[in-house]
Amino acid sequence: MLIFPDLPDVQVEEVEVACEITLTLRTTSPMAPCPSCGTESSHIQTQYTRTLRDLPSSGRPIRLILHVRRFFCKKSTCAQKIFAERLPELCRPYAQRTNRLQEALCQLGLRVGGQAGADSGSELGLSGSRDTILRLVRLWKQSAHSSPRVIGLDDWAYKRRLRYGTLICDLEQSRPIDLLPDRSVESVAAWLKQHPSLEVVSRDGSSEYAAAIRKGAPQARQVSDRWHLVKNLAACVSAQLARTLAQLRRAEERRPAQTQAIQQVQQARHAERTARYEHILDLHTQGVKSGEIARTLGMSQRTIQRWITRGTIPYSRRKQPRASLIDTYKSYLLKRWHQGCHSGAQLERELRAKGYKGSPHGIYRYLQTLKAAKLAPSKRKGASKLASSIQPNVLLTLSASQATWLFIRKEEDLQPEEQETLRQLRQASPQLEVAYQLVDDFLHMVRQHTGEQLDCWLNKVETSQLPAFHTFVTSVQKDKGAVLAGLTLPWSTGPVEGQVNRLKLIKRSMYGRAEFDLLKLRVLHQSKKSQDRKDKYRNRQGPQADRLKKPKRRKMAQPL
Repeated sequence: MLIFPDLPDVQVEEVEVACEITLTLRTTSPMAPCPSCGTESSHIQTQYTRTLRDLPSSGRPIRLILHVRRFFCKKSTCAQKIFAERLPELCRPYAQRTNRLQEALCQLGLRVGGQAGADSGSELGLSGSRDTILRLVRLWKQSAHSSPRVIGLDDWAYKRRLRYGTLICDLEQSRPIDLLPDRSVESVAAWLKQHPSLEVVSRDGSSEYAAAIRKGAPQARQVSDRWHLVKNLAACVSAQLARTLAQLRRAEERRPAQTQAIQQVQQARHAERTARYEHILDLHTQGVKSGEIARTLGMSQRTIQRWITRGTIPYSRRKQPRASLIDTYKSYLLKRWHQGCHSGAQLERELRAKGYKGSPHGIYRYLQTLKAAKLAPSKRKGASKLASSIQPNVLLTLSASQATWLFIRKEEDLQPEEQETLRQLRQASPQLEVAYQLVDDFLHMVRQHTGEQLDCWLNKVETSQLPAFHTFVTSVQKDKGAVLAGLTLPWSTGPVEGQVNRLKLIKRSMYGRAEFDLLKLRVLHQSKKSQDRKDKYRNRQGPQADRLKKPKRRKMAQPL
């Protein structure tokens, strides 16, 4: 078994195997060069013994006992009269560990950190404390990068809303190349000036980054990130949908044909509460205490006191319906109910197959309302007729965010119930139909990279008379060149966002105790195996495969 590499001019004299493996080594070279002047000498002055730690073998630690010689320097003008022979292939001067053990500890520290590296190393037989590992990490030198052509910029937070830095990635290689301690225009511009080879810079909608690029790399073309464009458009669409849905709900409440039964119930309840309130006032005028009134009428004493103190007829506001996950599937449940399927378990299985993610309680509660409407036809006039004609209006319970998600996703990716809801939305208001067409046209430019249609789309927005889109159009006009490049070129800040997620993981694993220099080293470290895997994937999928990927944490990025 090979437990020690075959080094020139080093001879293994003795091997002792016990709880640990001990190797006695001796140098055999007749001469050695002076480390100061380089003059070779064969005049030995004395010898001494060095003890080194090496990588373990078969789970056993290895200890090296190295006999090293001291030489006299032959050059009279050399300041160093006596020197010890050096073994650069084995270890560094004054080191207590071999080069390969130090490299292993350094890689361990770059991957998992100081304390975690020390704990993992002790289990693997790698001797090294937390401070030793951090010292080796700070001595690690990053391999030089070739002049980048296409980069991406994004900020990262030391602490959100308080302090931010800047992460710079090479989009052609999908790897971070530098980390800046802030995101000011001066710092970013200074870095860009040091790299005149830049041709394309991808960024988000930050005005600070735009100014830094114009100042530091005027020759580079700015590219606005498509995900941020869609996010800004979605915010405008959400505002438009919120306004239109509110108008639809108010119009629905004012329709007498649909609110007649509700008004009758409200009038009857109001008459009953008025009679009870007058009865309470009569008893209170006669001197009856609130406790006796509460026992007589079956009410709580606190309610009696509140009604008497208020001095007016108490009014109860009708509860507004709340949005539920079952709302989208009510039409399907009603259809299956009328077809004769009244089994809750069977209906739940069918809804799960259609994508229902809610709890079974929502399904059974809605089935109870259908069953109550069928079994109690005599409670009010026309109850059976009402039960057979129940058609839930999802627009009354649909939130603006849910409607926005229907607008943003591809229509072929929607479930049949979601497609029906989208159809009702588009037919509910001419404004929503115009908004949907505008969103669909813009997303077509995003997905197909047809940025040459941007001017035509902006003209459509101006003639649509939709005020919610004006904010988005104004921001596009201010940064039109970068937006046009983002809708035309394949570059985006997707790989940068992925590296920001990795930075967050590294930063949090260090518990905020490390300085910026250590964080930068760990973020910029890319193992050779990881880079080879990326290169293999890029060669298999094409040069643009990594660039167009979006991080999974971005929900809005899925349809892109």
